[in-house]
Amino acid sequence: MDGCTIQYPLGKETHMKAIHTTAVIIAAASTVASADIVDMKFTGTGAGQNVRIQIGDNDAFNVFAGELKHEITNAAGVDQYLNGTHRTFCADVNEHVTRDFAQYHTEQLENIPLTASNSAPMSSTQANAIRSLYSQNNATLMSGVLSNAYGAAMQITLWEIVNDFDGTADSINVNAGNLTFASTNSNALDAGVLAQIESFKAQITSGLNLGQTGPDKVLGLANEGAQDQLVAVPTPGSLSLLASAGLIAVRRRRSA
Repeated sequence: MDGCTIQYPLGKETHMKAIHTTAVIIAAASTVASADIVDMKFTGTGAGQNVRIQIGDNDAFNVFAGELKHEITNAAGVDQYLNGTHRTFCADVNEHVTRDFAQYHTEQLENIPLTASNSAPMSSTQANAIRSLYSQNNATLMSGVLSNAYGAAMQITLWEIVNDFDGTADSINVNAGNLTFASTNSNALDAGVLAQIESFKAQITSGLNLGQTGPDKVLGLANEGAQDQLVAVPTPGSLSLLASAGLIAVRRRRSA
């Protein structure tokens, strides 16, 4: 199993799950299927930047925050549209991406992160905050053209939601809570990243108030031994844009 290299203080290296799935999916229906199986592997990084993260009382270390590229195969039935190359965001900071194909379950957000030691996945409040964020950023995520600041801010915001969000905007705080973030030199995060995080926080509050929490814009991909991902689901009108941008390959089953 492999993943994005993390540089710890004193030169130690480890590998961390860095995938929050902004995957590019062509929606064949208006609802998101769950509990089906696909094969997926990590192939590289997209928009984002290295940041310094501290988890609880553990030592801080550097990690890539941003889009993660994955290849998905063997999706069948209603999930055939998942076959192809996708950009994702990480839903779990405690496991690793894998460069070898592994089986993932398609899941609603309330069922992730899925780990052997995690008996309490995210709450419905946290899941709805993520749905709200994806709903309001769907067009941008589907464009496949994100700035590094946007990609890093999206990933950090998602990590904050999964680990710290309690329903209030103030609980998304890069300087407090279970997770804290800084630049790689331990100074404050870049101004552009911080500004984008504040924008995302406002969107989450607005979206929750307006009920923009439908499950049709984001899907979870879960594996008990590898890093869970979040995949953005495009609207049907995004199909031609994605195809022309070369962001996804669709496999069609031949008629008998």
